[in-house]
Amino acid sequence: MNRISRFMNPKITLIVASVLLFTGACDPYTQDSYTEQVVVEAYLTAGNLMPPVRLSTTAEATVFYNFEQLALRNAQVMIWELDEQSEQKESRITYEEESPGIYQPTEEHRVIPGAKYLLEVIHPDYQTISAQTQVPKDFSILNGIPDTLRYQSTEQLRLELSAEAAEQGQNYYIINTVAKNPFEELLTPFYREFVENQNEEEKEQNLQELTINSSGILNEGNFERNQAGNIEIRYPWLAVAFFGENAIIPSVIDKNLYDYIRSESVQLGGSTLSPGEIQNVLTPIRGGVGIFGSMARDTANTLILPLEISFP
Repeated sequence: MNRISRFMNPKITLIVASVLLFTGACDPYTQDSYTEQVVVEAYLTAGNLMPPVRLSTTAEATVFYNFEQLALRNAQVMIWELDEQSEQKESRITYEEESPGIYQPTEEHRVIPGAKYLLEVIHPDYQTISAQTQVPKDFSILNGIPDTLRYQSTEQLRLELSAEAAEQGQNYYIINTVAKNPFEELLTPFYREFVENQNEEEKEQNLQELTINSSGILNEGNFERNQAGNIEIRYPWLAVAFFGENAIIPSVIDKNLYDYIRSESVQLGGSTLSPGEIQNVLTPIRGGVGIFGSMARDTANTLILPLEISFP
């Protein structure tokens, strides 16, 4: 599982290796020689406080990417809230460098559902970097999630999601299952078989990655609406990696994240295309690479037990 599919966890950062050699265009990459660029990473979540903005620079393909070593220092960072109609700048959230390459807002500001935001980064060594996102509207899980579910029982986990989040077009969902107790002895059968013959280092890495298990992008158009006009999604048991307490976190993602994730997954092997036919990663950053995106999300918690045996 690649790390971008697990971006919903605010403590986990995306792998930028896939953008080190690609620009945001879909056209073939035409640079004759390597040019250093600024890498941006920030995720806005409706209703949450403004997030940090992470800034670094790219490295040549032969150089191992290390954020601390490539952190961009002394940048001027700001996020503007834009007028909904005219997209003119209305109010500014200023940032300051808390640690190398990590910029935090100077005052608390909550991300407004449905609002448009513009990121600007100014640095004397680079051209001005900017990106824009429109935050999805608030949405929620409308049905009650059972306190306890039996793994692979006929009572499959069902999510009824409100469908008003998208500003334009249809919604794109990602649903994460976050295990509260990601221990090897609590692995569900499929994942237990997957890790049982691995060495300790591989096993530890996979247990960490499986802590947040992602559905990948789910297209609203692939699901039926119920009589109330809401989307109903039956979440597959394969999404559950660990027995015990799990948080089910559906999210609606903006176009920036949708484009980035689907194109990045192709770069990391999610396609049968030959290298010469693979499109570049779609990144919304003007003057740099990376991701400035937004989402709305809701959370439900449930206890998932084995089907036939008592849970310890």
